[in-house]
Amino acid sequence: MRSTRLLWRSAWIAAVAATVLLLSGFVYAVRDLMNPSPSTAVPPPKATAPAADPVKQNKIQIVALGDSLTKGMGDVSGNGYVQDVKRLLAKDTGKSAYVISNLGVNGYRSDQLLADLNTKPFLTDLLKRANLILLTIGGNDLFNYAWQEFNLTTNINPEALLQRLPPNVKRLDSILTKLAKVNPDARIVYVGLYNPFIDTDKTGKSSDVIQRWNYEASLIADRYPNVTVVPTFDLFEKNPAKYLYTDHFHPNQEGYLRIAERIVQALK
Repeated sequence: MRSTRLLWRSAWIAAVAATVLLLSGFVYAVRDLMNPSPSTAVPPPKATAPAADPVKQNKIQIVALGDSLTKGMGDVSGNGYVQDVKRLLAKDTGKSAYVISNLGVNGYRSDQLLADLNTKPFLTDLLKRANLILLTIGGNDLFNYAWQEFNLTTNINPEALLQRLPPNVKRLDSILTKLAKVNPDARIVYVGLYNPFIDTDKTGKSSDVIQRWNYEASLIADRYPNVTVVPTFDLFEKNPAKYLYTDHFHPNQEGYLRIAERIVQALK
């Protein structure tokens, strides 16, 4: 009889212990779900679809869009980075490369490009024909006011740049999202921003804003397997005068070539 009571007491204690353990685990799980710590928070899932690879196609078909960098302003040869990319890819791959259309517009901002993508069906048709889409945008959103007033004694206002960041990053998000959905089979290359005033801003704060922009662009690109951000900040960092046009804003011929080489390197 005594052994039976001991058996039941042991079973009861074990049941209580299991219940307490279960409740503790439940409370911990709820608390962790509601207030995840940095070490336990689960990042959003990333797309797992295979990335588009234009260099493996029979021919490389390019559509370029954006601002004056895509247009090639500042390159006396008239090539710009778009024609340099086409030439270098053809040389490296031995395949035919074509620029279907260069839609770069001098002075274009992200709001103008986004409006075009949403209202001009012919752009969608052109983009669907490409397996490589090249894009520059954002420089005018952040820097146009400074460039128009620029002289070698001008002090760049980093606070003004910072205030321009959130709405323009949001539009960049919409642009890359639109492109990724219009042509999920194309490789979309967004050319990151460099700081054309790096040698005139002695505080270095304007560079911090540009790096933040590039970081935000990378976060956006991470959501889409066919979007690549190509950094250019370092290409102009050490000796900007050597690679910038006389307007101290656009790349010169050598500067565009460096951008093109970086893009081709990213596509290999």
